[in-house]
Amino acid sequence: MASMFSLPSEVMLTSLASQFPCREQQIRSLATLLAIRGAPSRNIVLYGLEATGKSAIAKALLQRLSTESDNSLVNGDSDVPLEQLRYAVIKSAECITGRHLLEQTVGTVAKAVNWEGNVGRCENVAQLVVELGRMLEGRRISDKGATNYRIVLVFDGIDHQREAPPTLLPGLARLGEIIPKLTTLYIVTAPRPNFLHLPGVPHIHFPSYTKPELLQILSSTSPTPQLPSGAKETQETWSRFTSAVYDSLSKHSGRDILSCRSISLRLWPRFIKPILDGQLSATPFGRLLVANRSLFQNESVLIPGIISEPPFAKSGALVQPGNESKGKYQGIAAQLPYYSRLLLVASYLASFNPSRFDTVHFMKSASSKRRKKGGGTALSRSSTTKRRTISRKLLGPQAFVLERMLAIFHCIKDDADSRGRHGLGNDRKRERQNGSADIQMAIATLASLRLLVKMGAQNAGDTMDGACRYRVAVGWEVVRGVARSVGVEAEDYLAD
Repeated sequence: MASMFSLPSEVMLTSLASQFPCREQQIRSLATLLAIRGAPSRNIVLYGLEATGKSAIAKALLQRLSTESDNSLVNGDSDVPLEQLRYAVIKSAECITGRHLLEQTVGTVAKAVNWEGNVGRCENVAQLVVELGRMLEGRRISDKGATNYRIVLVFDGIDHQREAPPTLLPGLARLGEIIPKLTTLYIVTAPRPNFLHLPGVPHIHFPSYTKPELLQILSSTSPTPQLPSGAKETQETWSRFTSAVYDSLSKHSGRDILSCRSISLRLWPRFIKPILDGQLSATPFGRLLVANRSLFQNESVLIPGIISEPPFAKSGALVQPGNESKGKYQGIAAQLPYYSRLLLVASYLASFNPSRFDTVHFMKSASSKRRKKGGGTALSRSSTTKRRTISRKLLGPQAFVLERMLAIFHCIKDDADSRGRHGLGNDRKRERQNGSADIQMAIATLASLRLLVKMGAQNAGDTMDGACRYRVAVGWEVVRGVARSVGVEAEDYLAD
């Protein structure tokens, strides 16, 4: 008879430990709390600084556990209960508000459990409980005949959730009390004491990597270019080089493994240039280090945050002094996705067009008239009416509600699709791409890039309801270039 308690297979744990060095203790602890026949907990907290492996290890472990449970269903023994584990990962960085987080949770769980019914709206934690219970209660997770299952919700970066209500975390912590066989995993940076308002919640700490651990992980990286003498000497030189980088630069400026690896890979071609030119050899290492001492004396050399590439600059181009704003938007039309560019154009039109002119510029019946500026359809000027002579582009952006901007977006999207993006004769391709974009996530991305600025208090209004007010933060020259990149002329929609 099968034991009620058993840990995951040793082969799987060993494989994960080799994939994520220096994290074997955390992997085994988390596997014990997540395994179906382990010691499952309703709530688990993973905490630690950035770049310590929390999210990567949690996703890799859940992927292995779900695969292992599926294999047990296919090759199951009659004495072993059929098991199945499903998980859903929700990233707070991709959610605009707390309500958006709940909506994403319901949608992600529906995909994880192959829910075929309708997914209802979710405005608060109470509705989240109802929707999750409707998906999970009284039914198996799949049609493979699993008699023992578990669903794991992973909230990645939940402590940085924007516009989260104060009752969000305590409400999520009590999901397991209402919904059976549910585990909620929270990935945070530095949790406050008793931030879930529940006692006895297991916490797993992911400490920062020490120097020996960091160098051990970096030793598995293969730098490019390689030394002419071979891979063995390249690896020895790389190990000593990363140690020098950590002592001189990363120890004080970037102690996480991602920044240290990025700095090392950027400096490596310049460091071995004397070897490739035939001026020096890899041994002794001290002579090579002295020849490149200028790389380690100035902390502003390619350190992220001091001299870095602009968000939308082309690869390898640095922002020149005095041209920071120009470099910020350099290449924006090529870097932003298609729908994000259309949203940016719609935001500009919503900021600079009076709302009373929307029916004139964006009604389908007026599409043939809005481009005839000064023609037969233009209004005759009255001698008694004073016409405003200041261009609206000079008056500054005005705040707009999100609902109005989305209406403008759908109007110019139809125009752009018919003229620029798909062209004629590609109706099937156009139909396939309808509904493939997450508009709310695109708006959140534009706001995080400071291309859109939210007006008023940060917690005033709910962005999901469309009543939140924004204003555009880019100028006319940028918007005109972005509009032309999607086949739209912004002048055709702009009021005089």
